[in-house]
Amino acid sequence: MERGYAGVTIREVAAVAGVGVGTFYEYVANKQALAALTIHMRVKRLAQAMSDHVSAHRGEPMLVLVQGLIDEQLDRVMDEAAVWAALFMLERQVSSPDAYRKHYDQFVALWCEALLASGQTLEPARVPVVARMVHTLVYGWVTQCLLTQGPELDRTALHAEVKRAAQAYLAAL
Repeated sequence: MERGYAGVTIREVAAVAGVGVGTFYEYVANKQALAALTIHMRVKRLAQAMSDHVSAHRGEPMLVLVQGLIDEQLDRVMDEAAVWAALFMLERQVSSPDAYRKHYDQFVALWCEALLASGQTLEPARVPVVARMVHTLVYGWVTQCLLTQGPELDRTALHAEVKRAAQAYLAAL
């Protein structure tokens, strides 16, 4: 965070980890692979927290469940806004299109799960489309705000705008 991805060497990473450079290379191919793994692990933890939220709130009305899930996602990201802003930027540098799609699809699947877990039903063919749109609203707004405005942005306003957009979209269904 202090010097950025480009400013850190493998030797420094190995020293912080308390291992030799050779040991580092036994587990990770290079700095780009370490960055990709770091992003993957952070995204995986976020996805698990969101999945746990869906499980705990099954049967709630769709709008209530969606807004709660938005809060869950935004709270976790904004609690470490500077880290997430750096990871979103780094992701654009090191992630392959396939890796990016895999993470994106994982979150769309989470939103599908949330929509299906709600107390309301959608036409089955619409669930993936609605899930993709809601995820795009949330992920797109959050990443773009963090990348363009920085981690000091107004957390309350961010929550309100994302929820307003999702609510308007869902109400139009």
